[in-house]
Amino acid sequence: MFKVLLAGVAASGLLAGAANAAVISIDSVSGVWTATDPVAGISGINTNEIRWGTSTGFGKSGYDFDGAAPPAFSVNEDEGFNLGTFTHHNNPITGTSLESATLKVTTTLTIDGETQDIVSVFDFAHLETDNDPRGLCDNGESNYQGVNINGCADRVTFTINVGASDSFLIGGINYYVDILGFTIEDALASAFWTKEKLDNDAVLQGVITSTPGVPPSTDVPEPAMLGLFGLGLAGIAAARRRRAA
Repeated sequence: MFKVLLAGVAASGLLAGAANAAVISIDSVSGVWTATDPVAGISGINTNEIRWGTSTGFGKSGYDFDGAAPPAFSVNEDEGFNLGTFTHHNNPITGTSLESATLKVTTTLTIDGETQDIVSVFDFAHLETDNDPRGLCDNGESNYQGVNINGCADRVTFTINVGASDSFLIGGINYYVDILGFTIEDALASAFWTKEKLDNDAVLQGVITSTPGVPPSTDVPEPAMLGLFGLGLAGIAAARRRRAA
């Protein structure tokens, strides 16, 4: 379904074991799209589904997000887990095209018996391509074959909105919910190309990280930026050093 733009190692083997023995449960995950560029012509703001464009017979284009919980499931710190499913409804449209969108994800965590909501904010950049260009498609490949089988594929890219996420302070430790990327066939990608005239699904891979905490009144949370995927523990260690600094 997708051409991986930036592939990492297998998701199951990306990260090493938990850094501590905290018992962590993901009780619920929900998300809403809180902002878009442009604003005009985009429907569904503050819901988990946004739509844009004028249908040419296949429907509007859009993004959905569906959280992975409930039911609750257990996770380990520094190990990837299914945060939810991202869907790009990629349809041929005219009129308004999305350029970017902001997703606010609320994760209810129980850590060592204490429960709290953590809000994480992620940005998605969108490339709406010309379906019938002169020459190659935007991904550098020929039209009407491969990922461009139904016309030139669109591209979705995610980034972490640094400084916009909460933390969970417990036992002197700050816990964060970050995003690793899209999981596609057990590989991680920061972006992917999606086929025209199809509903393209990818799992958003989350991770819980932590740093030594200080009282909330003096702490300025900053989510981990794990950088290029495949760095594994080195990326997490770098994120912790940034938070500690």
